Amino acid sequence: MSETHHPQALSPEGNQQPIHAPVQAAHMSAHAKQIQEPPTGAKRIALLVVLLLVVGLGGAIAVALGSASAEQARLAEERVTAAAAATAAADCEVVHPEPAQMTPLVVLTGVLAPAEAADLGFEVPGRIARLDVQLGQHVSAGDVLATLDRSSVGAQANASEAAIGVAQANVAMLNERVDLLRTLVSSGAAPERDLSSATQQLAIAAAQVRQAEAGRRAVSTSAADHALRAPFDGVVTRVPSGVGQVVGPGATVFRVENLSVLELRTTVSETELEALRTGMTAILEGSNAPGEISATVRSLETGSRRAPVEVRVPNPDGRLVANALVRARVAVGQAIPAMRIPPSARRADGRVFVVTAGGIIEERQLEAQGDVDGSWLIAIGLTPADQVVVRAATAREGTIVSPRLRVESAAPAAPAAPTEPTEPTP
Repeated sequence: MSETHHPQALSPEGNQQPIHAPVQAAHMSAHAKQIQEPPTGAKRIALLVVLLLVVGLGGAIAVALGSASAEQARLAEERVTAAAAATAAADCEVVHPEPAQMTPLVVLTGVLAPAEAADLGFEVPGRIARLDVQLGQHVSAGDVLATLDRSSVGAQANASEAAIGVAQANVAMLNERVDLLRTLVSSGAAPERDLSSATQQLAIAAAQVRQAEAGRRAVSTSAADHALRAPFDGVVTRVPSGVGQVVGPGATVFRVENLSVLELRTTVSETELEALRTGMTAILEGSNAPGEISATVRSLETGSRRAPVEVRVPNPDGRLVANALVRARVAVGQAIPAMRIPPSARRADGRVFVVTAGGIIEERQLEAQGDVDGSWLIAIGLTPADQVVVRAATAREGTIVSPRLRVESAAPAAPAAPTEPTEPTP
């Protein structure tokens, strides 16, 4: 049996390979292609999914781009608005000063003390046996306020009376002896020295009588010291807690004040002192009670450089409260024209702000006097045409503003009765 030889093909390297190798490779490639390629329906589904994903992603990107554009537009609009607000003038409330009258004043501040007041206590120690007054009671001069226990005083009085009796009996006996000895000596029946000795004993006995009588007066005085009396007409403003309290000599247990007349005791500067005179009328703020300057001392205190002043204020009906902190106004000149501005239009340091015709805030340092309604009265430095900033606390000099005129009056509602201003301030 003969072998069949197939033709051999030479490879590029010179090796011989079977001639049917390309056929086998092509067959295998076609077979692999048939395995990897999906069916036509699956292709379409995959393409559709991919297309949907691309469309969705594009939509999301478009939405995001739209939101970003809107946000950028909003921010740009806010920047434009802020720039416009920064360049625009701020709104500022102003008021025109109102014409008024101002009376130059000196304001006195101090305590309205009773003209008469006394802290009272017993001169001897003891236990309070009786209280004769109550807190707030009106008393007259000489009225008994309280009494100490007098049991020891009674014993002392009895002892002093007994000592006086013994001394007086001794004096009587010695008087008889002296008379007898004087007779005997004159007749020569007794020596002179006996009469001299008896006379000396009589003198000692007489001194003992006077000593005993002085003791009785001391006991009487002590008994009087056991009763405490009011030194003047007034009101009891302090009393002990009750009977049985033990008190020492000089300890304050009562206070009596005369509230029918009160005194404002204060001090003033040297400039104010020059404007005040004794007899000037001072009006208390709030009550409008009149008083009169009763004393001015033309001598400055070393530390404060101020001079004492007293104002006497009658209080017959008792409506004024003693020991209260009060202010009194003393008119020291005639009324002069002034301008009135609201309380908030002036700072505590005296600065007032005015808006100029060009809309610029301008600062002015002005002397002012407070009125009873809280507004300020300014004699020099303002005119009715000025635009005064209502809220001085928030104003800044040099700021450009848009003034807005306040409709209501510069001052609060006027009181029922006209009153004078309150206080001049620098």
